[in-house]
Amino acid sequence: MSKAAVIGITRSLARELGRDWIRVNSIAPSAVLTEGTTENMGDKKDMVLEAIAAGQSLKKNLNTEDLVGTVVFLSSDASKFITGQTIMVDGGTVML
Repeated sequence: MSKAAVIGITRSLARELGRDWIRVNSIAPSAVLTEGTTENMGDKKDMVLEAIAAGQSLKKNLNTEDLVGTVVFLSSDASKFITGQTIMVDGGTVML
């Protein structure tokens, strides 16, 4: 599913479920490095990782651990009045 579809579904569900105080938010990460994604890069792994990092303002590759803070925040009372939002966790890729 494309990120545009996820954003649309997030907003639609937030409108529909908000009356029951159910919050709906989503996270839109850039390329997330996992064991599977790095295995698929094969012998070009170093070149691909360098290219991905170069395309981000933070110049770092995104790991699954980098998503934890956003998930915890959206799951906590600290975000109790946030709904229908998509949080970009992409190291600044969208800004570029």
